[in-house]
Amino acid sequence: MQVAPFPAGPVVPRRTFTVAEERIGRLKQRIAQLIRPAHESSAKAARPPSSFVAVTALAWVSYVRSKHPAAISADQDVYLYFFFDIRGRLSIVPPVSESYFGTCVTGCLVKAKAGDLLAEDGIATAAAAVQGEVRRAVEDPLANWDWIALAASTLSRDTALVSISGSTRFPAYEVADFGWGPLGRTELVTMNSAGQVVLVAAKGGGGGVQASVCMHPDHMEAFDKHFTNSFD
Repeated sequence: MQVAPFPAGPVVPRRTFTVAEERIGRLKQRIAQLIRPAHESSAKAARPPSSFVAVTALAWVSYVRSKHPAAISADQDVYLYFFFDIRGRLSIVPPVSESYFGTCVTGCLVKAKAGDLLAEDGIATAAAAVQGEVRRAVEDPLANWDWIALAASTLSRDTALVSISGSTRFPAYEVADFGWGPLGRTELVTMNSAGQVVLVAAKGGGGGVQASVCMHPDHMEAFDKHFTNSFD
């Protein structure tokens, strides 16, 4: 019997950013100030974003900016995909216990015009869009229950798609203790797709976030510059 080798794709470099809690706090405050004037009549829309929303929105905007205009035009649709944990959601009958150990997620897909994210207040536009999708998932967690099909439908948009995995609160450095002492570094080894972002709680806790990003070499430096400078 012959076994055909699995075709190897191109190796896409990654870069890992560790952001302290105080820098994330400044980013969240700036986003809230940008969102509020445009949504003065909506208390929900004016709420400060979570760390997940803020970092995810920034990664999305940085991705679009790094690929514009070479690979993404201002009038192009751009997408953000992330997972949503539906354990403990009361809108599911019967609800899934918070202690359920298996996979219990749904998919969330956000769409925007690249030009809106390239604008001066693009980070606020991105954050508001992500917040809206989170609210939708809270209200109707099963709307996108077939998240595998949803994810597959986005694959053809890889030049304009950011895929988020993990969570800013996932304690990767604590749960991966195998008795060999404190971890020096934890990474998702299967990352190899341009636009893939993995989030975990930073080493040592304290509210910081570790974000690992895969980008084509032509766009990595531009992504790095916009992402890191936006926290100050």
